[in-house]
Amino acid sequence: MRRFISIALVIASLLLVSSCGGANSAGDHENFNADSFRDSTNIDNSWFPLKPGMQYVYDGITNDDEGNPVSRHLVVTVTDLTKIIDGVRAVATWDRDYNDDSLVEAELAFYAQADNGTVWRMGEHPEEYKDGKFITAPTWFSGIADSIAGIEMQGTPQQGQASYSQGWAPAVEFTDRGQVSQMDQKVCVPAACYEGVLVIDETSRAEPDAHQLKYYAPGVGNIKVDWKGADQTQETLELTEVIQLSADELAEAHADALKEEKHAYEVSKDIYGKTLPLELPDGAALDIVPVVESTKSVEIPAAEIVVYASDLPDSALYELDFIDDAASPGGKLIGLPNNGDELDAPPENDPHVIFTASVASGTPYRCWIHMKVGEPKGRSQANVMWAQFSNAVDEANQEVFQPGSASFLMAQGSTQAGWAWVGCNQEGSDSLVYFQSAGEITVRLQAGAEGVGFDQFILSAAEFLAEPPSTPIVEK
Repeated sequence: MRRFISIALVIASLLLVSSCGGANSAGDHENFNADSFRDSTNIDNSWFPLKPGMQYVYDGITNDDEGNPVSRHLVVTVTDLTKIIDGVRAVATWDRDYNDDSLVEAELAFYAQADNGTVWRMGEHPEEYKDGKFITAPTWFSGIADSIAGIEMQGTPQQGQASYSQGWAPAVEFTDRGQVSQMDQKVCVPAACYEGVLVIDETSRAEPDAHQLKYYAPGVGNIKVDWKGADQTQETLELTEVIQLSADELAEAHADALKEEKHAYEVSKDIYGKTLPLELPDGAALDIVPVVESTKSVEIPAAEIVVYASDLPDSALYELDFIDDAASPGGKLIGLPNNGDELDAPPENDPHVIFTASVASGTPYRCWIHMKVGEPKGRSQANVMWAQFSNAVDEANQEVFQPGSASFLMAQGSTQAGWAWVGCNQEGSDSLVYFQSAGEITVRLQAGAEGVGFDQFILSAAEFLAEPPSTPIVEK
């Protein structure tokens, strides 16, 4: 559970000029090593266990922006979803925070356990609301915008240990630190009485005199939140319920988390938009559309979209043919005979193929085509294809590359005959393509010369975003 700060304090902190040094300043952050996470989603730290399907309910009091006490209600749900962050697969929790029954924050938070049992906070996307309206999202992720993962719970916490960074995100003034304050306490809250309780004292660079005290019971996790010093929120929380969700209830929470992720890609393109979509714990893509409400659903795109020419129907082809090729997946490529002619670029309606794919919104994609370059003949080098996409936009959210328009990405292979992975590029840009909304899009590939062919198409948001595949055939 992240340290809650009122909306007014968040906005004020963003206006501060940081007194910290750069991301490498001594003591600012922990030394994060992605190689020390061999079983990162198995979070069984006694003080901070995260088992999918567990839900923790807290109630208490806090001060609002005007300093008036209001009731507080927090629900933390451990989902069955994960996300790759800074090279580590992290578990996602979905948190809902209410003041006087009004939602003030909904958060996706991400945790991973290192080999020594320490649980790391890998990043978070907190969406803040006021009067039912979205206000801001001070999102941060390790490895993006100079942010670095921090320690949520040490593997073997002991009194006398030095304080530790709970995450370093200077762009959003997230500089929280924790330190063991007390151990072996007995604490009673509405849910139960607990022994052997650990107390962590949390502060931040922005509020060094404000202290938040978090109480952790072995085998349970956070059971109480208190405060001391100059903490203006004067927040108190106590664990009131521990719930094991049913399969249907977990599926509903799973869908709600995905719904927030969709919004995150829209409102945090510069940070959240640089992360891969949520996945299942084993890394499997989400190919089931979970129900949000009885009449609504969320599109779940795969991180990597791989299309084999042999899987497309005849109806997808316009003046192109299937050509037998034993080296291609399914034994076929799509191309056309080489008569030595060059072909016209869009919007001319020359030989092309059309198919669909499901994508995320706000996520950068790069296009790769496994192209067969034909022998040079006549005016044609047989090494050009053009790519267009429905619903496509650039990083500035301007419409681009629409089928039927004169806007396109060009895949131009070498002048040497043979196979190669060729990137879809646009002169003067980084050649990334975004989409306005998640869901199904139309991909249109048009031949730029007679004799050109292809057997695989990739729209990559991850593995091949910067570099093409190193093998001739890519598995889906």
